[in-house]
Amino acid sequence: MDVYKQFSQIAKEKAAKPAFIFKKEVITFAQALEKVNQIGHALEQFGLQPGEKLAIWLPNCPEYIMAYLAAFGLGATVIPIDIMATKDEAIKILNHAKASILITDNETAKIKKETPSIKHIMSNLEKLPIDDKTELRGMGNEEDVALIIYTSGTTGQQKGVMLTYKNLEFPVKTLGYFGLKDFKTILCAIPFSHEAGSLHTLFQATMGSTIVIIERFIPGRCLKYIEKYQVELIFAPPAILEALLKVTEKEIISLKSLKYVCPFGAPCHPRVFQAFMKKFPHINVITGYGLTESTAPNIILPLDAPMEIRVKKGILGKPAPWVKVKIVDDRGNELPPGEIGEVLLKGPFVMKGYYNEPQLTKEVIKDGWLCTGDLGYLDEEGYLYIAGRKKEVIITGGLTVYANEVEFVISEHPKVKEVAVISTPDKLRGELIKAIITLKEPCSPQEILSYCRQKLASYKLPRVIEFRPKLPKTSSGKIKKSELI
Repeated sequence: MDVYKQFSQIAKEKAAKPAFIFKKEVITFAQALEKVNQIGHALEQFGLQPGEKLAIWLPNCPEYIMAYLAAFGLGATVIPIDIMATKDEAIKILNHAKASILITDNETAKIKKETPSIKHIMSNLEKLPIDDKTELRGMGNEEDVALIIYTSGTTGQQKGVMLTYKNLEFPVKTLGYFGLKDFKTILCAIPFSHEAGSLHTLFQATMGSTIVIIERFIPGRCLKYIEKYQVELIFAPPAILEALLKVTEKEIISLKSLKYVCPFGAPCHPRVFQAFMKKFPHINVITGYGLTESTAPNIILPLDAPMEIRVKKGILGKPAPWVKVKIVDDRGNELPPGEIGEVLLKGPFVMKGYYNEPQLTKEVIKDGWLCTGDLGYLDEEGYLYIAGRKKEVIITGGLTVYANEVEFVISEHPKVKEVAVISTPDKLRGELIKAIITLKEPCSPQEILSYCRQKLASYKLPRVIEFRPKLPKTSSGKIKKSELI
């Protein structure tokens, strides 16, 4: 998919329309295209060649997306670096990927001595050394690598996911198939260093949507911008639903433009979903499934799915026509509907592999099937449900417990804000179930345990309950369980 050429075409068609709104700045499509071309020619002058790597380490801003487009216009590879990454983490990624050029801000620019592959660091895209705004050549081969996204997820192990220009066709194709297209204005409150933030913003821009950008998720600011800019679609962390539930009946009127909410990072709890749909019957909550390795999303809950389906525990949605899904046991045997096993995906959206990790790639992609590491099941109608992570299965006293199931129950307690369930070693049982909880209001471990006894078998009860002021999270809002162990 030639993202640059698509943007160039739409920018000419909608030249005077705002492409990006950021703080008090409004950038039209014509201005954005000129800036993209200018950045591209500057990158060429600094030595960026087709196939070479451009790293971007910036907070959310229009220049982030324009740098993406410029790199794609040169047939280069983009490496987004998490804005929350430490200097040491960024250096590790830059050296592993052998990035050629880094775009960052002034505060983080002093790392060139520790990154030998870096030819140049661009720290101010406002003042470029070249004013050439002519068209760029566009992408090269569709099998060339467009993106290397370093993702540790919640495991702590950094892996560089290689996505090709061909892979990039599928997020927008999937959204379009499920009717999520042709928006006048969207708001993105997800970090652009995360695939969901950057790719969905890019693709909505290539379709002519105005993109309202905020540096980080602040609920009050999101609500203000929805009203001010008549936002129709918002990409945000799951906390957006809780934030919207707190608005008053009077404030609901100011959200009349909002049609869709896409909460990324974690599944939507049925309790929250039901409360949201009751309060905002005119707003669709978009749930789905996919990994960075599968150029997410691949599976979305159809907008016309009946309410009794939409509120089912663990439901994710149905696959797009080009997405193959199967559930397998530990030996790789396909399981029938209703049985829990590992979710495998297959199709032209699957990553090329992990950068410089051939063995790890072989372990994850087998005969074209991507082993997701997620546990789930399909029902008779083809809906996919999630049961948890394969690595998060807890074996206690020889019995299997899914951490996700225990989390689901505890999260329904009215005093619980968030919960993460992990295992802790035990000489007698092998593993014990440990629940780490943040609270909305004071609560005792005994209250939690008593609540769980009403809803869980005795072997599934948390034997250790710990309260914390907050839980560590990735920039996309997922709880980092690797830091809780």
